Amino acid sequence: MKKISEDPSHPSNVPVIFIYGHNGEITDKISINEWRAKKEEAQLINELEIKLYRESIQYYTNREFSKSEDLLLFLITQTDYTHYEYVERLANLYRRQEKSSKEKELLLKARKNIAAFDASEGILKRIDKRLEKNATASSKDHRHSYLLN
Repeated sequence: MKKISEDPSHPSNVPVIFIYGHNGEITDKISINEWRAKKEEAQLINELEIKLYRESIQYYTNREFSKSEDLLLFLITQTDYTHYEYVERLANLYRRQEKSSKEKELLLKARKNIAAFDASEGILKRIDKRLEKNATASSKDHRHSYLLN
């Protein structure tokens, strides 16, 4: 029996992956080679995020808060406020610097973007608790400054 050889250089011989939309219909198809390239690119981006996050923690530890804040803001905008670990670290930084309005703004943006995901109920509860603490701390700070004047 003769073995059939396939010519992978011919476009019709390259395996494809179908991409399905929310309604179950095929929205696109990509070759296995394109899929591998995208997967490799995503892995490189993930490694870069990890390195930048570690760098931000190092700055935080060394009390270089402005550098840490810059890196965290970059990571947060890259992930569209959906990576809560970055948001929580920056919220801690703002709390430590007593910047409650920035902390609140950050948490509200993160809550809005994370709420779009179905499996985010636990994170939303954590954000709500932080917002409550922020409101309590802000009201105490406001009363304290009023008493000092």
